[in-house]
Amino acid sequence: MPALLVDDLHKRYGSFHALRGVSFQVARGSIYGLIGPNGSGKTTTLSCLLNLRTPTSGRVELLGIPSSALHKSLGRVGAVFDAPTLAGNMTVKGNLNYARRLLGQRGGRSADEALESVGALELVGRRGGELSMGQARRVAIARALLGKPELLILDEPLAGLDTPGVREMLRLFKRLREEGLTIVLSSHRMHELEEVADGVAILMDGQLVAEGPLAELLGENRDGLHLRVRPASRARQVLQGIDAISTLEEGTLDGEWLELRAVTPAGNAPRIARALVEGGCELGTIVPQRRSLQSLFEGLLEAQGEQR
Repeated sequence: MPALLVDDLHKRYGSFHALRGVSFQVARGSIYGLIGPNGSGKTTTLSCLLNLRTPTSGRVELLGIPSSALHKSLGRVGAVFDAPTLAGNMTVKGNLNYARRLLGQRGGRSADEALESVGALELVGRRGGELSMGQARRVAIARALLGKPELLILDEPLAGLDTPGVREMLRLFKRLREEGLTIVLSSHRMHELEEVADGVAILMDGQLVAEGPLAELLGENRDGLHLRVRPASRARQVLQGIDAISTLEEGTLDGEWLELRAVTPAGNAPRIARALVEGGCELGTIVPQRRSLQSLFEGLLEAQGEQR
């Protein structure tokens, strides 16, 4: 059974179709990223997961429990949705202990243990209203870790954090995954998300345009070389004869110049350049490239724009 199941999720607001048939699954003990431009449906999806908004149709299950019965999960699902909200006149520890009482939690992580998990134990006596955005976000995640949740849902957890704060948060996510926790998070920071995510769903205009394990979406061979070489016919022949190139991705022709991408480790650039020159080709450029989540997203965004 997956930690999270989303099946054919639709959400309408009158004539506006905010979500159109979104489906994905999240394996237990994994980190899963939800990404997309503003207005793509990320927040609406998270709202439906947490039963903050009622789907028009479709099915959502968290740990095998329908989202409409989330109150029956007994603390197995933790969430930080939107901006962190803490009582400004209470201490950090007071905020967390109050949350424990509201949730009826008796076992699992205590307030001190949750704060220690996110590297914020030194804030225990500070008041909620005295915290910076980054500090408040860490405390809000600590609050979601109270007890013993199995699934953590986070809305833009890296927003408002400086670089050291982001690095600390990524280390926390990895550590929690090692402990068996499943994490679903939305984020605009794709470079950082790529470091930790096992899978992603990319939303645009309320539709799922790409979804699956990150390694499959990016391809096993992420490294490549962008080449500009002529004459085109001779260049193709030489490149096809180089065994270090696993794939040639045809590009564009500009007169005699051929622009294309060769899937190969970047360290093979000198060997490939030498083969082209010795094969009677003129090499204009050879630039190492890495296929990334950012480049995948930008390509999908461009394709989406061309369809409109």
